[in-house]
Amino acid sequence: MKTVALAAVIGLAATLVAIGVLALGGAGASALEWSIYDGWLRARASAPVRSALVIVVRDPASEARFGTGPWDRAVLARVITSLSRAGASVVGVDAPLGQPSAPGHGGASSDAMLSQAITLAENVVFPIALELADGRAAGDASAAMPGHRSWPALSTTSREFPEARPLAALMPGLAQYAKGIGHTLAPADLDGVIRRVPLFVRVGDRGVPAYGLALAAAFANVDRARIPVDRRGRVLIGAGLSEVPRGLEVVPFGDAWRAIEERQGEKLQSLVADRIVLLLVAPAPGSERPPLGLASKPIVIQVNLLDTILARSWLSETPPAGAALVAVLLSGLAAWLWLALRWWKAAIGLAVLALGYTAGLVLSPSAVGVLLPLAVPLGAVVVSSVSALLWNQLSSTHRIRHLEGEVAAIRAALVRQESSVEGLEEDLEAARAAVARSTGGEEALRAQLATARAQEEETRARLERLEHQSRMLGGAAAPLGDAEQQRLRHECERVGIVTRDPAVLAVFRDLEKAARSSLSILVTGEPGTGKELFARAAHRLGPRADGPFVAVNMAAIPADLFESEMFGHVRGSFTGAVGDRKGLFEQANRGTIFLDEIGELRPEHQSKLLRVLQDKSFYRVGATRPTTVDVRVVAASNRDLERGIAEGWFREDLFFRLKGLVVRLPPLRERKADIPLLAARFVQDAAAEVGRPPLPLSAAALAAIERRDWPGNARELQNCLRQALALADGVAIAVEDLRLPSREPGRDDSGSDAAVLAALRQNGFDMQATARALGWDRSTVTQRLKGLGFRSLVESDGDRAKAALALAGDPTLGPTVEVKLREYTEHLLRVVEGFNSPDDATAACRRRFKNLPERHFRSLELLVRQHFERRSPAATVPPARSREGKSPG
Repeated sequence: MKTVALAAVIGLAATLVAIGVLALGGAGASALEWSIYDGWLRARASAPVRSALVIVVRDPASEARFGTGPWDRAVLARVITSLSRAGASVVGVDAPLGQPSAPGHGGASSDAMLSQAITLAENVVFPIALELADGRAAGDASAAMPGHRSWPALSTTSREFPEARPLAALMPGLAQYAKGIGHTLAPADLDGVIRRVPLFVRVGDRGVPAYGLALAAAFANVDRARIPVDRRGRVLIGAGLSEVPRGLEVVPFGDAWRAIEERQGEKLQSLVADRIVLLLVAPAPGSERPPLGLASKPIVIQVNLLDTILARSWLSETPPAGAALVAVLLSGLAAWLWLALRWWKAAIGLAVLALGYTAGLVLSPSAVGVLLPLAVPLGAVVVSSVSALLWNQLSSTHRIRHLEGEVAAIRAALVRQESSVEGLEEDLEAARAAVARSTGGEEALRAQLATARAQEEETRARLERLEHQSRMLGGAAAPLGDAEQQRLRHECERVGIVTRDPAVLAVFRDLEKAARSSLSILVTGEPGTGKELFARAAHRLGPRADGPFVAVNMAAIPADLFESEMFGHVRGSFTGAVGDRKGLFEQANRGTIFLDEIGELRPEHQSKLLRVLQDKSFYRVGATRPTTVDVRVVAASNRDLERGIAEGWFREDLFFRLKGLVVRLPPLRERKADIPLLAARFVQDAAAEVGRPPLPLSAAALAAIERRDWPGNARELQNCLRQALALADGVAIAVEDLRLPSREPGRDDSGSDAAVLAALRQNGFDMQATARALGWDRSTVTQRLKGLGFRSLVESDGDRAKAALALAGDPTLGPTVEVKLREYTEHLLRVVEGFNSPDDATAACRRRFKNLPERHFRSLELLVRQHFERRSPAATVPPARSREGKSPG
C-alpha cells in the first residue's frame, strides 16, 4: 500500500508539472497535442462522395466575360433564380453584401434584381463579415446591426460562445429575405493550424451560426444540441483541415452560366436538383488564384464544417478534467512500475503501457469519436518515470548507508565480544594452570589422555589392517582367474573404472552380480575413492540402465528444504511454491537414486527416508494423496555407519535397509599398482579439456606420485595432475610440475606471520573465518594477531590508530583493527595493574599469555616497561579510560 500511495502522489505531482509545462509550451506544445489528430486526418481513407453539395467556382472563362473584380449583382440574381427553378435546395453565395453596388456594376437596379431573386428563391444563405471582439467594446456596432430571423436568441448565461462584432452592416433589402446568414470566423491554434470553428458567435443578444452550419440548417433539420463543442463553443472539423474535402463535385462558373444562357434546363436540373449549391464568386484577395478557384481560406474551412455536419462525423475532445484524470492514472501506473518491479520488468511494462495508449490514441477517433489527450499524459509519464527512478536511487542510497552503519556497529560489537571471550579464555587457562600446579592432577590427566589416544590410534590401525586382511581373504575365497580378471578389467573400462587391482576387481564382480537385482547397495570408502563411479556402474549394469540416474549430496541439502527437495511440493504449499514440483525421488522413478554422504543425514530426516524405503511411497509437501515410486537406492558414505549406530547418530534400521550389498572401496595407498593407470587417464582427460596433446610423466614424476600416500585418493591425484599439465613447459611432466609439498608447515614458523596477516586482511579480520581458511582453531589466530598487534604498537610508538592502519593495510578495516588493539591493551593493563615492578609484571604476562609466540614476547615486555615508565603516583585513571588514539600506559 505504501508503494501504491507513493506512486499516486508522484503521478499527481507529475500531472500538475505537465499541465504547467504545456500551458507555457506555446506552439510546440500545441503541435504535439494535435499531432495524432493531424496524422489521423492525413491517413484516413477518402470519404464517400457527398452527393448533397455542389460547388460552383469562379474560373478564368467567367472572369474573361464578367471581369476580374466584383461582378454585376444582376448576374448573381439570374444565377440564383435559375438554380432555384432547377430544384436546388439551398443556394449559398459568398459575395459581400455590406455596400450597395457601384454605378459601373449595375447600381441600384442590380441590387433590386438580386433582392427580388432572393425573395423568390427563399433558400439563399449569405456569409457575414465579423471579427472577434477579444475583450474590446462591441456594443455599439452590434446594436446598430439588426438581427436575422435565423439567429437564435442567447441568454446572458451562455458564455461559452465567443463574442464578435460586425465589420460592416448588412443591406436590409438583401439580408431580410435570406434563408440564413452565417459567420466565417475560424481562429487558428497556437501552432497556426485551423482545426476548430466556433459553432456560434455572440453578436448582441443573438447567436450567429457558422456559415457551414447555416447551410446545413437550411438544407435539413439539424439538431444543434448533438454537435459536440468544447468549453469555448468550438467544434472540431473532422474532414481535412484547410483542404477541400475529397469527393465533392466542383463546377466552373462558366459551364453553369452557359447552361443557363442556352436554357439547358435538364442538364442544370440534373446538376443541382435537391442539393446545396455553393456559389464562390468573390474575387481572389491576392494576385495568385487559390486551387480550384476558391475565393478564400475561410470559405474552405466552412465547406469542411458543412461536410462534417452532413456526414455526422464530428469528434469530441476529452475535457480538461478527463485529460488530467487520464494523466494521473497513466503517470501513477508508470511510477508504480518503477517503484515495485525490477528495472527490466518495469521497462517492459512501460513499453506495453505506451503501446496500449498509443493504440487507443489512434483508434479512438474512428471507434468512439473521441480524441484522447497526448501532451499532458506523455509529459506526466516522463516526469513520473524520472521521479520514480530518482526516488529509487535516493532510497537505495539511504538504505545502503543505513546498512553500512548497522554493519559497522555490529562489527565493532563483535570485535568487543571476541576480545572479551579471548580474555576470559586466557583467565580460564590461568586458573587451570594454577589448579594444575597445586594438585598436579591435570598433568596426570593429560598423560592418561595421551595414552588413551595412542591406544585408540593403535586400535584403529589394527582395525584397518584386519579389515584389509578380511577384504583380501574375501577375495582369496573366490580367486579370480586370468580370463576372469581380463573380462572384469574390460567391463570396468566400459563403465569408466580404471583398475587392475584384484581386490577392486573382486568388488566389481560382486557389484556386477548385485546390479542385476533390485538389491540396495551401500558403497563405503574414504573421500576420493570413486564411490559415485561405482554407483553409476551399478545403474548401467542393471535392468534400469535406460531409466534416470539421480545423484544427491545429502550433506548439501538445507535442513528446512529436505522434504521439498527429496519428495517435491504442490503449488501453494509454502511461500514461493508457485507451481507443482517433482522431488528427487520422483525424478528417479524407474531408475536409480544415489544418496551420497548418507552419514551426514540428520536423525529426523533419517526416519523420513526410512519410511520411503519401506513403503516406496511418500507425500509431497502440501499434498493429500501419496506418490508411489519404483526406485533403486544406492547409498555411499565415508563415515563408519556401524560406529554411528553404536554412538547413536545413525539409525540401525535404516542401515539394515541400505546394506543389501556393502561395497568397501580400498584407498589409493592400498592399490599402488593402479596409480600409473589412473595418472595416464587423468592426464589424457585434462589434456582433452584444455585442447592440447597429453604429456607423458617422467620416470622421476611417476616415482614421486607412487611414493605418496595420497590422503585425498584419486581425486587428489587428479587435481595434482591437472595442475601439473597446466604448468608443464617441457615434453614431459617433471617432478617440479607436480608441486608436491615436502612437509607440512608448522604453526609457529617465524616466516608465517605475513601469511597470517594476509589471511586476516582477506577475511576482514574475522577470527572465525580466518581460522577456517587456515585450518586452525580461533584461539591460535587470536594469539597471532595479538602478537602482531603488540609488535605494531611498539613500532608506532604507542599510536593505536597508526598501528591499526599498518596492520589493516586498508583504511576501511582500520576501525575494526583499532577496536581489537584497544581490547588487547586494556586486557594487558588489567593483568599488570597489581604489580609494582616491570619484571614481576612481565613474568606474570608470560604465565598469562603462554600461548603467545615467543618472538612477540619482546614487544610485550617493551609495552609493559613503557607503561611503568609513564605511570606516576598521580595517574589514577583506570586503564580502560586511556586515550583513544594511543596505547595505554
